[in-house]
Amino acid sequence: MRALRASVALVAAAAVVLTSACSPSASGGDASQVVLTLGSWRTEDLAIWQDEILPAFEKTHPTIKVKFSPTNTNEYNAAIQSQVDGGTGPDLITCRPYDVNRSWIKKGYFEPLTGKPAVSGFDQLALDPWAGDDGNPYCVPTAAVLAGFFYNKDIFTELNLKVPTTQDEFLGVLKAIKDNGKYTPLALGSAESWQLAYNGLYSIGPAYWKGEDGRQGLIKGTKKVTDPDFVAAFSAFDAWKPYLPKGSESLKYADMTQLFALGKAAILPDGSWDINQVAVGNLNVGVFGPPTATAGGERYLQEMPDMAIGINKASKHKAEAETFLQWTTTPEFQSLYMNKLPGFFAMGKEPVTYTNQLAQDFANLKQGAKLTPRLGLDRLSAGTPPFDDEVWRVLQLMYTKNLSPQEATAELQKGLSSWYAPQQQK
Repeated sequence: MRALRASVALVAAAAVVLTSACSPSASGGDASQVVLTLGSWRTEDLAIWQDEILPAFEKTHPTIKVKFSPTNTNEYNAAIQSQVDGGTGPDLITCRPYDVNRSWIKKGYFEPLTGKPAVSGFDQLALDPWAGDDGNPYCVPTAAVLAGFFYNKDIFTELNLKVPTTQDEFLGVLKAIKDNGKYTPLALGSAESWQLAYNGLYSIGPAYWKGEDGRQGLIKGTKKVTDPDFVAAFSAFDAWKPYLPKGSESLKYADMTQLFALGKAAILPDGSWDINQVAVGNLNVGVFGPPTATAGGERYLQEMPDMAIGINKASKHKAEAETFLQWTTTPEFQSLYMNKLPGFFAMGKEPVTYTNQLAQDFANLKQGAKLTPRLGLDRLSAGTPPFDDEVWRVLQLMYTKNLSPQEATAELQKGLSSWYAPQQQK
């Protein structure tokens, strides 16, 4: 799972049409039973929903049946738009975060949830990715993913290395591994530029731009990408380059994971969603969080809101849909979902215990850390050029063409200032 932003563009008739409870539905069973349809992009979760999650809900809500009807992730946005616009949309819509969902809110796809019990257990940071321009919530947060560093515990023991907590310590560990010569320090390649941003810059950068202070500053126009704290973040990421594998320019995401899983690399910058692909065989894997900029500095952790669920405004069964949304906030659902999908994390205020040790280790990183989502997905990528896409591009140039951090941030600021009004203010 790469948690990538899908295009908002409409793909024509290729969209798969879901059977919708917005139209008269036949359950084929009890006539008094209401049938809801839940649209999602996670086709890989079909068996989990059908065999475990939905039976658990229906056991305590026998008058409501829910059908999980996923569409391939690359087709999902267009499919939902086609269905909702055509009056055949699902009762429950899995919501993309930030700009994609905000465009759907503006089109009137969702029933507002202001004041509803289902959103009462979340703080504003958790609700913001699915709020409208009015600040009101339209979707109930379901899961987030985290970013950090997998490391090979046996290699660390063999080389007498300690888990780094600061940038200087991190670079010291990388140098020690390189000097030893037996292992690749970082399993990182630049063939797929998205992960340079999501698993690299966006992970360590918040320690320099101060998390939400910097992100919100860009959104409000009170900060520039060329400010010293952002340049320092790009410089910190640029400092990784001497510790990459040979041929890193052609190394793809799956290659990075394999390099680490085979025990040939000591550290893998990655997201929690990759737990099952990383922890294979007898590999002794640990997790550590992004290093602080300085000793004693504030700890920050990238928590990316991944999915939420909202009610189709055109649904004929809003009360039942709201009942289901409320159930998704309960410990029963959270424990079921998060433990069947290790690497996804609950966003509510109540703690969840994770049975997968690496998932629990990731969750433990949240303790004492300030949480912040990815830098470029909220408002800054709603125009042309999209800021997030531009970050991917300039980071790849930094790693393959020796573009300097100063040049990279200048390019980003130029692109953002060309269309984003708050950044055009003098």
